Amino acid sequence: MQRIKPTTLFLGLLGFFLLSSCGSETAEITKEDVINHFETSDYEKQEINIEMRDGALLHTSIYSPSDKTQEYPVIIRRSPYSCSPYGPDTIPASLSHNPKFVESGYIFVFQDVRGRWNSEGHFENTKPPYSLWDSTATDEITDSYDTFEWLKNNLENFNGNIGQFGNSYPGMQTLIGARANHPNLKAVMAMAPVTSFYFEDFSRYGIFAANYIPVLNAFGTNKTEPTTESWYDMKDSIFYTDIENKVGHPYYEFFQERLALTEFEDILGDNYFWKNIKAHPNYDEYHEKRNWVNHMDAEMTAQVMVVGGWNDEQNLYGILNSYKSISKKNPNAQLVVGPWSHGHNKKRDSLYYLGDIYYGEDLSKIFQETIEYEYFEYHLKNRGEAPDFKIRMFDMGLKTWNELEEFPATSETTKTMYLQVDGSLTESQEHQEGWREYVSDPFNPVPYLESNEFARMAPKSYMTADQRFLSEREDVLTYTSEALTEDLRMSGNIEAIINFSTELEDADLYVKLMDVYPEDRTPEENDAEGINFQGYQQMVRQGYIRGRFRDSFSDPKPFNPVEKTEVRVPLLEVYYTFKKDHKIMVQIQSSMFPLFGVNPQNYVDNVYEATKSDFKASKHKVFNDSKLIFPIK
Repeated sequence: MQRIKPTTLFLGLLGFFLLSSCGSETAEITKEDVINHFETSDYEKQEINIEMRDGALLHTSIYSPSDKTQEYPVIIRRSPYSCSPYGPDTIPASLSHNPKFVESGYIFVFQDVRGRWNSEGHFENTKPPYSLWDSTATDEITDSYDTFEWLKNNLENFNGNIGQFGNSYPGMQTLIGARANHPNLKAVMAMAPVTSFYFEDFSRYGIFAANYIPVLNAFGTNKTEPTTESWYDMKDSIFYTDIENKVGHPYYEFFQERLALTEFEDILGDNYFWKNIKAHPNYDEYHEKRNWVNHMDAEMTAQVMVVGGWNDEQNLYGILNSYKSISKKNPNAQLVVGPWSHGHNKKRDSLYYLGDIYYGEDLSKIFQETIEYEYFEYHLKNRGEAPDFKIRMFDMGLKTWNELEEFPATSETTKTMYLQVDGSLTESQEHQEGWREYVSDPFNPVPYLESNEFARMAPKSYMTADQRFLSEREDVLTYTSEALTEDLRMSGNIEAIINFSTELEDADLYVKLMDVYPEDRTPEENDAEGINFQGYQQMVRQGYIRGRFRDSFSDPKPFNPVEKTEVRVPLLEVYYTFKKDHKIMVQIQSSMFPLFGVNPQNYVDNVYEATKSDFKASKHKVFNDSKLIFPIK
C-alpha cells in the first residue's frame, strides 16, 4: 500500500474542508494542524556517538520526522537501561508511551548514559555531582550539558527547544538535566525519580531491601567495552527451578533458608555495587554525596514537573523529597501524584487497578493527554496553554483529584491516637502505664505477601494488599479505632512515636496504616472479581526503621536491653480520606520478609557481615503511651 506524503494529505484535507464549509463561518485551519499527525513510520533514525568533554563517547539514537519542511523540538531520555533497538536501520514499535507526541512531531533522542550498554566510560550508581566541587571533573551534570550542547549545534530542523523526561533512574537523570541549566533545555518531567539508594530502592532507612537481590547484578556488574548485548549474569539457575518458564523457588522459603546477607555471596560476590553497600551500612559521607535531594536545592532555568504515584513501592521517597528540595528555589515547580505504582502513569489501562483496589477509568490516558502532552507542547512549541496548577494530587480514599497550593500544608490540624493495651486506637491514653508484647523470631519472620510465588522484585500490588492474612500471627500487634462518624482526610506526614523496649540490643520497627472497610459494605460496580471487601484491611502506608538508627542514621547505637525507649518511625506523606463507617487500623511488627532483610537483633556493628549464628529471637514491648499523630485537612 502506498503511503500518502504529508503534503499530499494536507492539500486533500484542506480542499475538502474548503468545499464543505463554503458559505459558512469556519474555524481557522493551518498547515501545521493537518501535517502534524505523524506515525512511527514517518520518522528516520540516526545513531551518533556524542563526545563528552573528557573524550568519552555516549551512544545516542535520534529519531527525526522525515518531513523536513518545518522545525521540531527535542524530547530526550538519558538512561542506564539501554536505548535499544540498536542499528541504524532499526526502529522501535513505538517511539513514545504517549502517542500524541509521535503524532505531533518531535525529535526523539535516547542516550545510553556513561558506562552503560553502548556508551564508553565508567558507570557509578547515583553518581555524585563531582563537577560542583571540581570544575575539571565529569559527572552526569556535565554529560547532560555536553549532550544538549551537541544537539544545539548539530541537529537539523531543530527549533532550539529541548525537553527531557524519564521514569525511575531516568527520572533522576531528568532532574540532573535540569540541574545542568543548559539554556536550550526548556522543560523537564521527572517521573518517579530516584534520589538516594540509602533511603529508597536498595535500602530503606538503613534496612536492606532483600527483594532486590535477584536483580542486583544488573546494577553492579562492570563491562569492559561498549555493547548492545546484556553483559551481567542474573544467576537464573539459582532462582528458578524452570528457567524457560520462569518458575522460581517458593519465595519466602528461598530467602528464609539463607536469611543472613552473608549467605548470598554465590549470587553477589563479584558485584561492585553490593560491595559498596556492605562497606557503608550507615549514612556516611559516601551516601551523603550520592543523595540527590541534597543537590536539588538550586535555581533551575527549565520548567520542572515531578510526577509519581502514591503506590510507588520503589521511589515515593524520591518523588516527594525531590519536589520539596527543588521548590525551595524554584517556586514555579509543579507536582503530580496520582494513584499509580512505579511507572504506571505511562500505561494506557482503561480501568486502573492495583491489586484488588480500583482507582478509576483512563487515569493515565487523561494525564498523558491533558497534562503531559500539553506541558511539552506549550514549553517546547509555544502551543496551547501550560497546565496551570502547582500541585495536583489524587485522594486515595475518595479517588478524586484535587489541586493544592502547598503540600504538606503549613497550617494543619492534627489528630493524636494512642495504641492501647486492649488493641484499640483511641484519642486519649486510657491507662497510666501498660504495654503489649510479642516475640520477634528472625527464623520465622512476618511475610509481607500472602502469595509465595517467586518474584524478581516486589510485586507492586503489595502496597494496597489486604492484611487479613496476618490476623493469626502473634508477632503482629493490631490496633483498631471505632468506626468513623464522618469522613476524615489525612494530608501530609504522619508521626509515629513508638515507646518500645527489647530484651536484646537491636530491633526493626515497622508501622503499617490500614483502612478497614465496613463489615456490611455493599458491593460496588468495579470491585475486583472474587474479592470479599467486607472487613477488608487495605494497606495505606507503611514506615520502617532499624532501631539502631533511631537517633541518627550516621551514628548508630544499641538499645539498652528492656529499657523503655522512644523510637520515631518515619512514614512518608499520605493524601487519603478515610470514609465514614470505615475504621483506622495500625499494626506494629519487626519484619516484612523478604521485602527487607531481617535484623539479627543481637547488635552487630555491620549487619551485612552478620552470620546465622548472630540471629536470635527477642521479646519486644510496645507501651500504651505510643501514639500516631495524623495530619488532618
